[in-house]
This record gives sequence, structure tokens and C-alpha cells, in this order.
Amino acid sequence: MDTEQRQFLDDILSGMRSGRITRRTFLERATLLGLTSTSALSLLEACGGSASGANTLVWQSENDTSNTYGKLTEAFNTTVGKKNNIAVVWRQGPNSTDDLLTRYTTTLRARGTSIDILSLDVVYPAQFAANAWIQPLDKFWTPEERKNYLQSPLQACTYQGKLWAAPFRTDIGLLYYRSDLLSHPPKTWEELSNVARTLQPQTKYGFVWQGAQYEGLVCNFAEVLHSYGGAVLDTKDPTNIKVNDARGRAALSTMVNWVGTISPDAVITYQEQQSLDVFKSGDALFMRNWPFAIAISNDAKQSRIPRQFEIGALPAGDKEGTGHSTIGGWNLAINAFLPEERARAAWEFIKYMLSPEAQKIAALKATFTVTLASIYGDADVLKQHPEFARFKPILEQSQPRPVSPKYTAVSNAIQKHIFRALKHQVTPVEALANLETELNNIINPR
Repeated sequence: MDTEQRQFLDDILSGMRSGRITRRTFLERATLLGLTSTSALSLLEACGGSASGANTLVWQSENDTSNTYGKLTEAFNTTVGKKNNIAVVWRQGPNSTDDLLTRYTTTLRARGTSIDILSLDVVYPAQFAANAWIQPLDKFWTPEERKNYLQSPLQACTYQGKLWAAPFRTDIGLLYYRSDLLSHPPKTWEELSNVARTLQPQTKYGFVWQGAQYEGLVCNFAEVLHSYGGAVLDTKDPTNIKVNDARGRAALSTMVNWVGTISPDAVITYQEQQSLDVFKSGDALFMRNWPFAIAISNDAKQSRIPRQFEIGALPAGDKEGTGHSTIGGWNLAINAFLPEERARAAWEFIKYMLSPEAQKIAALKATFTVTLASIYGDADVLKQHPEFARFKPILEQSQPRPVSPKYTAVSNAIQKHIFRALKHQVTPVEALANLETELNNIINPR
């Protein structure tokens, strides 16, 4: 919603309150802004007939095809919002995260306030904080209150000791395995490779994952790296580059050795959908993917293996280690350029989205892996989505991708050098040395 659209919204709300336009005219004009009838009605309900008017906020979300965000906005507007004289307009996000990022940067570079509440991909809070585009939330949300939420998503939203966004929902890498062919998941990558080689004749491939040169490769590499106890950047000092050490070399060598053995040569072209296509066709013993693949793989209309697989934690680097999923997810932040009153109103909405009520609605309606830890033991959620019981311990061991205000450049460098190793253009040793050099140039320029 740009500045002109925001002014148009304020005008029709003012007209509705003063009696200058009818309810029907308000709804007709609201749809011109792209509001759904549900959003417009909830906005109208929240504004009521008060002469003083409601504090109207715009929430720009990522793309939500389930309309869960519309339902949650409506629930807020008719309860907490109505009580506090706050009305939130939900703006559906574009299909592409890159398009959403462009929308944000265009608005915030101009110090615009046409968006009050921003949904941020998990990798962007540090970048937005470094640009002074979002407000720290520490004055609204105490450390004591945060203890009830998953810690890894909070870590991903923390930069220079401050919390810059509130994690609403997260995502985790999972290991899918054929339960009709083996009784339990492997505990280490070595065990996975050995089992895959033994049982591969019964499928077609042993293990499929995301090896193409894109953001998914960063997630896959980070998971293997973390499983060996390594890291791209030091979590306490993100200017300290750690990837080029024995743990990094062990992780990358493991991945390189999969290509053309337990994984198809074409795995270096695979993203999430290609991996899923192979697995649900019954052609792979193991798959690394996100939770969205559970429902599809269990749908007999789309899959040859419904109820013939299970999910588990990703393997560890060795028997003494622990597997770690990389987190995805979306977080709620407040525009840094808002006046104090609007910022506090924005926090009221975010606080509602973090509430047990809203988190439970999101889990039940959209199967979102939300961040309130108690949801994973909720009887209603477990009845409808029993897999949530298995998610909690995996989520508790999950880790974020490198937290950096220069994340886009960091990610591109990781993709480039890891991909070259997977293609056997360079050795793992050479790839990590080159990656270390490029990351130093990005993070610590002279």
C-alpha cells in the first residue's frame, strides 16, 4: 500500500465515521485497494462508529494462500483491536519473496510509513536493523516473556544484542525415510550413506536433497556443517569467519561424496519440488525437505508412497554429535519511521499474533510451525496434526543460517563456492578457502 493508497483508505474511513458515505460505498471503495470483503468488514467492525476514529495500521505479509492471515486479522480487529481502538488492514504478499523485498526497500529508503507492520523472511532482520529500517522490540517484549517461545527463531531475529523482529512461524529441514524399507532413521550421515548403498537397489536413488545453486543450497550446507559442529560465521562475533576449518571440510566432503553415488548426478539441479517429485514417486530411500512435503507425500492422488514413510531429525556428523535443522520462517517487525503511538499500536497486533489463541489458529488452519512452544503439546493440535509431536525436539535443536547485515552477499558467496565443489570443478579444500576469502571481502572490507 503506497502513500496515496494509504491516504485513500484514511479518507474512506473518515467518510464512514462522519456519515458522508454509506457502508456499501465504503466496502466498494475498500475493494479498490485490494482488500478482501472479509478484511474490509473486519476493519469496519474495528473502527465502529467512533467519532475519534481508530488507529488504522497496514500489515504487509508474505504470500498466504490459506487466508489464515485474513482470519487472524479479522479476529484481532473484532476483539483486541476494537477494545483498543486499533484497526489492522492485511495486505497479501506477492508470490516472490524478492518482489516483497523490493517493495520494502522502496518504501523504507524513502522513510515511508505506508506500511506499519512488516513480515520479514528469517534471513532479513539483521539487514533491516543495520539499515535502521525497523525498531528494536526489547522495550515491548521482555526476555522473561520470550522464554515461552522457540529460541532458535529468536536468535535469528537478534542483532548486536537487540531483538528486531518477533518470530511468528518457523520452518525446519526434515529427514524423510521409507518406513516400509527400514524401521528407524539413521543417526549419522555415515549411517545414512551405508544404509542407502545397501537398500538403493530397492528404490532408484539413496538420498535426494537440494543441490542447485540457490538459497536452498545454503540451507542444506548449513545443516550438514552444523551437524559436524561447524559454522559459517561465529555466532558471538559475525565478523569472524569459521567455515574453512576441519569441520567445514568434513561437511563439504560428505556432500560432494553423495553426488553420483547415493544421490543422482542431477541432484545439483534439484530444488524442493524436484526432490519431492523423486521421493513421492517411490524412487528414493531418503529425502531432505521441509514439512510441506508431508501432506503431498501422503496424498494417494499425488504420491505412490502414502503412509509408507516417516519423518525424523537430520543426522549428526558423528556418533557423539547432534543433527541440526536450518530454520526458515517469517517474523513480524515494526517500521522504524512510525510515530510512537502507531508503533505501540503495531506492537498490540504483534502481541496478539504471538498469543496462544492466534498461534493455535495458525497451527490448526494452515499447519504453520509456529513459535510458541506449548502449541506442540496442545491436544487439539496433536489430534489434527500428530506430526507436531515430532517437530518439537527437532525445532529445539534447529539453528539459523548465518546472521549478517550483509546476508544477501554472504548467501550468494556460499551458493557459488559450494556449488562449484558439488560440480567437481574444485576440491572441497579449494572451495572453502575461496569462500573464506570472499566472505572476508564482504564482511571485513579494507
